[in-house]
Amino acid sequence: MLKTITAILLASSASYTLASPFCPWKLPSADAKSDKYINLTVVQFIQLNDEELQISYGGGNLGSGHDVRLPTKNREEGTKLLKSMSDTAKQCDK
Repeated sequence: MLKTITAILLASSASYTLASPFCPWKLPSADAKSDKYINLTVVQFIQLNDEELQISYGGGNLGSGHDVRLPTKNREEGTKLLKSMSDTAKQCDK
């Protein structure tokens, strides 16, 4: 039974693209002194509203995750940030 499951997993994994282990995305910041990046492969969820884009990432057991809240002027600005994240993730997948 285990050999059958292993064979199925190996056969099926050939048709799927695995996520990159590291995919840095630069967080927009007004601070010119340093740059901050998050690894897109550990993002768990993104919440967008008219005032901010919230990115939750790196969560494990017992609520050990982190949140980044990026203030936005409007929903369109947040949508542009999401597109930037998506474009970066596509580049990491190549």
